[in-house]
Amino acid sequence: MRGGETFMNEFDALIAEAGRRGYLWHQFRPDRYGPEVLAGVLRWGGVSDVVVLTDEWGTHAYRTPGGDGEDVFAPGRVHWWYGCNAGAANVSMVWILRALLTLPTPDEWLPPLVDAPAGTGVSGARVPVLVSRRECFR
Repeated sequence: MRGGETFMNEFDALIAEAGRRGYLWHQFRPDRYGPEVLAGVLRWGGVSDVVVLTDEWGTHAYRTPGGDGEDVFAPGRVHWWYGCNAGAANVSMVWILRALLTLPTPDEWLPPLVDAPAGTGVSGARVPVLVSRRECFR
């Protein structure tokens, strides 16, 4: 970088786009180096879109019932799921974010509920949680 130039890769651009769309970001198990898990949630009334960013092997995204009182980080059933153990080769964080951000809105398309794959959500101790909302002004 020269003279204050900023480099943004595709992952950064997809995270920024998720923020612009209104995803609320949650940091789990933070330490002085950052969070172990970063999860974004976009609520659509009774449905929530969730992305869980851990590492290249544990990152996944899903659409789940997510009304008031529902724990969107421990879903038992999902309408849609995509992640590294989805059977697809070369699935990456970028592909997972792309897939999530290109889903139709729930009023356009909502497949039937299926059991959530093992490991869906944020596992283990989920306290403390830091919540960060970024306001975008245009």
